[in-house]
Parts: sequence; structure tokens; C-alpha cells
Amino acid sequence: STGTGAGLSLFNKTRKVVSFIGDSTLFHAGLPGIVNAVFNNHNLTLIVMENGTTAMTGHQDHPGAGRNANGPSEAIPIRGVLEGLGVKSIREVDAYSQAKLIELVKEANAEEGFSVVIARHPCMLKYTREQQRSTDYVRKSVEVDQEKCDRLHVCVESFGCPSFQRDEDGTVTVSPELCIGDGSCIQTCPVKAIGLRKESRGGEQA
Repeated sequence: STGTGAGLSLFNKTRKVVSFIGDSTLFHAGLPGIVNAVFNNHNLTLIVMENGTTAMTGHQDHPGAGRNANGPSEAIPIRGVLEGLGVKSIREVDAYSQAKLIELVKEANAEEGFSVVIARHPCMLKYTREQQRSTDYVRKSVEVDQEKCDRLHVCVESFGCPSFQRDEDGTVTVSPELCIGDGSCIQTCPVKAIGLRKESRGGEQA
């Protein structure tokens, strides 16, 4: 994505190109593109989605995870790699701090040249699976307080979680089968109508 974005930036003078790359992909295929972007000072913002695993192929460990097939290993920090390659503009943020993430991306996009935003948060699929192995696991999900909800629909139009459903009358509900209960949606509601609901369920072997 970095190489493609760098190429597009040469033909786009009206706005800055934004590329996305996962932490695992950065290690196994993304470094040459970053070197190219630094060397040629391409007008590009790269957002690194650091979730600590290789989610797309089954949650394998990668050089930044601190583990390999034999057990614990030395974790290679992404920021250190970027600095070693000569990247000057680097920002880091918890990906679930949405307002701060938006702020930092806007700052990066306002700069000329190559900039990187590291958006870091554990993979919730992997985290939830690990939690389910515990015998005292309690499933979490969110719900919409219909008395507070003003039908602004920010949760379905701007946030985009597939567990949120809008009925024909404008009512918004949350599907408990799809909700993983991470609570990242709570901060999106202007009237604070979204809240965490706990449902007891025994531990599962994943």
C-alpha cells in the first residue's frame, strides 16, 4: 500500500494520499515501500494499524509481537524501525481513542512530505478468544437506551459497526450475536445513549 500510495501522490496535487498497512504486513512486505517514500519524500500519510498479531491468516505472531513459534522473543518496535529508516514525522495513538486519532491524522495530512500515524490497539478477536478460555468469562455487549436516543444515527452512519441495526422507523438496536462488547462505540454517541450491558455466560474453549 505504501508503494502504491507513493505512486499516486505523484499525480495528485490537490490532496494528500493516505495509505494503510497492518503491523505484520509492515514487517514482511512494507519496509521497501517506506524506504522509497522516505528517500523520495513522497507526499503521503501512512497509517500503521498495530494490533500485535497477523489477524488475516489466523493470528500468527510477527517480529513485533514479542513471541515466535518457540516462545518469547525480542519484540522489534515499529517506531524504532521507522526511525531507523529515516522517518521524521511519527505519531502514536490508541486506535480506540477516536477523537485523538482523527486529530493526529488531520495533523499528519496537513504536513508536506511523508508522515506516519501508528494506530495501536490489541486485536479484539484474539483478545476475546483468549478471554473465553477462562472459566469466569462473562460475555459483554452494548445496548441502546431508547429513552436517551435522539435518532441522530451517528453510530450507524459514521462509526459503521455491523452489530448496529437501524429499523424502518429509525430505531437503532444492537445485535448481541454480532457485538463483541469492546465498548469502542460508546464514545461515538453525542447523547450518551449507548452503554455496556453484561451477560453472564460460562467460559468456552476456543
